[in-house]
Amino acid sequence: MLRFGMVALEFAPAIDRIVRNGVPDFSHFVLPEIVREDLEIGNISVIEVTMDMVQIIPGVLSPKTITELMELKEEIGHSYTVHLPLWSIEPSSFNRYIREASTEAIVHSIKLAQELEPEAFVFHSTGALAAEFSRLPLPSELRFVLASYINAFAEESLEDILAKTEIAPRKLAVENIEFPFEVTRDLVDRFDTGICLDTGHVLSRQSGDESLMEFYRNHRDRIVEIHIHDGSYPEGGRPFRTEHTALGRGEMPIREFLLELMKDKYDGPLIFELTPDEVVESLAKIRQVVPEALGN
Repeated sequence: MLRFGMVALEFAPAIDRIVRNGVPDFSHFVLPEIVREDLEIGNISVIEVTMDMVQIIPGVLSPKTITELMELKEEIGHSYTVHLPLWSIEPSSFNRYIREASTEAIVHSIKLAQELEPEAFVFHSTGALAAEFSRLPLPSELRFVLASYINAFAEESLEDILAKTEIAPRKLAVENIEFPFEVTRDLVDRFDTGICLDTGHVLSRQSGDESLMEFYRNHRDRIVEIHIHDGSYPEGGRPFRTEHTALGRGEMPIREFLLELMKDKYDGPLIFELTPDEVVESLAKIRQVVPEALGN
C-alpha cells in the first residue's frame, strides 16, 4: 500500500479562508486545524507544509503552532514533509546578492521546520529567471550551455545551504521544475541529494521530453518524494499544456505508474498538490483503476 499526502492548504483555498467580506483576517488560518481537516479526508497520512506561507501569513508557524503540530502527529500518527520557499527565490541567479538572500531564506526555513521532523525538504534549485531563460528559442547546444552555466550558480547555493544546515543531503529533495532536468541531475549527483518527482511537470514536459515512466525509471535511485497531479502536453489538438489537475483529467498512466511504485516497494510519500476537492476526486480515481494502491 502506498502512502498518500497533501499540501496543508493550496494558495486559492488559503485566500478563501483568510479573506472575509473583502478584508483579510489571519485569525481564520489556524494551521493545526487545517491539518486535522486534511487528515479527515481519508487515505491521507502525510502533510506537506509550505514554507512560503511563513512570510505571507504572520505567525503561522510559531513555536506554539509547531508544538501543536507535533502533538497532533503523536495523536494521529501522520508525518510531515516541507516545501522550501520558491516564490521570489532565485538560488541560481547570476546576481550574487540575490543568490545569497535566497540561500538565507532557505536556510532559515530548514532550521525553522526541522522541529517537525520532516521526511523530506523539497527544494527548487532554480527559479523563475532560469525558467525564463530555458524557454528562449535557442539552438539545443546553446540552450544546454546556458542551462549548465545557470546550474553552476545553483550548485554554489546548494553547497552553502548544506554547509549551514548540516542536514543529510538525501533529505533534500530536488524537484524537477521548468528547467532541463538532465542538467539538474548533475547537481543531484554531485551533492548526493534526493529527488522530488513532480508528475505534472513531467507530463507537461517542463523538465524535459521523458515520459513519466521513463523519468521514474531513470531517476528512481534518488526519488524520496513524489508530487502527484495530472497534466498534459499541447499536441494532438490540445491548445495548451496543463498541470495541477485531478488524476484522470490528464495523460498520467495511473495504473501503470502506481503499480510500478508498488513493485519497487517505494516507501516515500506521494503528495497531492491539489485542492481538497481535487484530492478526493483523485483518490476516487485511484480506487477505481488501481484499488490495491490504497489497500483495497
